[in-house]
This record gives sequence, structure tokens and C-alpha cells, in this order.
Amino acid sequence: MSVLALQEIPIVLAEYVRTSQPTVAPVGAEVLTVGVIGDYGWTGWTPSPPHFCLEVLPELQAAGLLIPNEVLNDCDPGDILYINNATALQLDTSAYIGQICAMKNCTAFVSVGDNFYDSGIDFTTGGIQRFQEAWVDMYSQGVFESTPWYQCLGNHDVVKGQSGVDFQTKVAPIYDSRWNFGTEGQPYWTYDLTGKDWTATFVVVDSDCFLSSYQKNTSVYMNSYTEACYADQQTQVDFLANTFAQSTATWKFLQLHHGYMSSSTNETDLAPLIEIVTQHGGTVLNGHDHCLGHYFVNNTNFILSGGAGYPQAGDCNYGVPLGPYAQFLGANNLSAANGFVTMDISEQSINVEYYLRDMKFEDGDLYPVPYDLNPSYSFQITEHST
Repeated sequence: MSVLALQEIPIVLAEYVRTSQPTVAPVGAEVLTVGVIGDYGWTGWTPSPPHFCLEVLPELQAAGLLIPNEVLNDCDPGDILYINNATALQLDTSAYIGQICAMKNCTAFVSVGDNFYDSGIDFTTGGIQRFQEAWVDMYSQGVFESTPWYQCLGNHDVVKGQSGVDFQTKVAPIYDSRWNFGTEGQPYWTYDLTGKDWTATFVVVDSDCFLSSYQKNTSVYMNSYTEACYADQQTQVDFLANTFAQSTATWKFLQLHHGYMSSSTNETDLAPLIEIVTQHGGTVLNGHDHCLGHYFVNNTNFILSGGAGYPQAGDCNYGVPLGPYAQFLGANNLSAANGFVTMDISEQSINVEYYLRDMKFEDGDLYPVPYDLNPSYSFQITEHST
């Protein structure tokens, strides 16, 4: 291929991103049900061989060789321990979500990130194959077949840097029209869901760009992408503020990966974003903690839905509230539960339901749910956004 032809590829891709037609949620429903799902993308990840991680890597580090973040991350001992169970749990939970959403008629999915463990995907043949296996094929049957997903990045999605971000924001929406990430190819964007007599405005930001901990040399999430967007984080703050200020929507949501409120790590670096949400009477949707939870602080609801892959009880403090702000935690001393959250949006209210899957295995029931086709927890939001 000629040099000229190679130079033309990004231009053609950019034009196609702007003109392609995504699959979107229906308009005009009196009540529209969306599923909130996060921390799910384990299928297809292959860790580095034990010989490399345990013997070769330490020698390379001792020799002072610079190790790529992806290589370090793919030797993460915890994630290597999880991978077999995590893949099976993602499969079982996707079937469970499909069953609930068929029953409830979910017409959209809202992602809160960590779409691909352990080091994301990028624009390579391997990245394309992983996208096909871990998302296109995984979520292709029944209610998933034609339902749009409104996407968001998590920390595992940015390990490969700008190339990984570009794949999810620019390539994936062309590959599969159900994958929505706006039309500008940016990791932050906004969209509206519109009902019969109501509108909901969602603003998506990349919370990776706000965490000072990701700017340390010891962090596998520190790369040229996170350095640049951390320095330019005010752009996303202004984007949220301007979008909410200009919106007359009935309901307003901030959709991001990390939790400002948490039972493990409160990411206080996100405070500039949360202040805007509180000012407008909005709701926060996030993942990162591998469990389901509901927090309520400063008249603001924080909906945690990070239980679609490998659940971790410690992320929800084993079900023990650390204070009155923790309204619900989907965990006990043995396990967190797999599951997701649905929101039934209407003009009158947002009915929020937490569906937790019965975690019964051969060795026992780690998180018993007597009838998991019913919600384990629910609450309503009735005060409109401003």
C-alpha cells in the first residue's frame, strides 16, 4: 500500500465515524427501562505464562529494563487467580441479565466501564478478535441482539493508552452499531433518552483522567493518554457543567467508572464533577467496585453497578455499612453477588431495582437469594433534576 493511501485512512475513518448511524433507544415511551452494567469484560483475556511472570519478569525488572504497563498488568496475580471463575461468572451473569431484561423489556444498556480486562483492547488483530469474542458474541442473543449500549471507559480500558481509547470510541461504534460512544471520538460525551413526556440527559466522562494515583510512576494506568487528559481534566468538568446547564431534561445523570462514594476507596479527586451533579439534582452511575450498592449523600443518589463479572465482597465491605450513607450493599462475609441494576424511567419517577443473582455452586450458596427474578433491593427517585 502506498504512503499516500496509508495517510488517507484516518481521514476516511473520521468521516465514517461522523456519518454512521448507531442503534439507539426508542423514543416516546411512557416508561423506558434501562439496564446499568459494569465491570464485565473478562472473556478472552489470556494472562502471561507463569514462567514469565514469576521468573523472567523479576529478572528484567532487576536489570532495570522498562516494562510496558500492559505486560505488568497481564501478570497481576489477583486477576490471574480470578480469570477462570470470572469468565464463567460473566457468562452466567450475561444469561441472568438477559432473562431479567426480557422480562422487564429493557430497551437500552448503560455501561459504567471496565469493558475489557485485564489491559483493554486496541486497534490490532488481537484487539478486534477480543472485541468480537468478549462483547459482540457474548451479548448477541435474545434481548441483547438489537439493544443499544451507551458506553463508558474504565481503568482497565485505558492500560493500552490512546490506541485502546481510540478503539472503543472510534472503531467499535463502526464495528457494531449497538456500541454507542458519541460521534466525536472522544472519551467524554452526552446523549438523551426521550420518553412520552420526559427527557433524561446522560453525561459520560472518563474518570481515569481525574485520579492523582494514576499519575504515579508505579501505576499501570499511567501513560501518555492519562497524563494528557489529567492535565486537561477541566475540559471534562466544563463539558459536564455546560451540558447540565443547557439541558432542560427531567432527569440528569453522570455516568463514569470510579466511585466518589465507596465502601473501599472514596475517589475524592472526582469532587469537581460531583459538585455539579449535586447542584442540578442529578444522579451518579458508576462501577469499579465489583459489587452492587446504593449510597445517598448530600441529597444525591450514587448507584453502584459493578457486579457483572467477578464479584468481590471486600469492595462492598462484606455487606457491612460504614455509615448511614450506605443504603444497600450486595455482599456478605463470603461473597458479593453478581447482578446489575435496572432503572424504569418515567415523568413521575425513576424506579431503581437491584437484581442480584443467587450465587449457588457445588460447594454451597455463597450469596443466597431466595427468588432472584425479583429485585433484592429497590428505591425511587421522585424529585426532578434542575
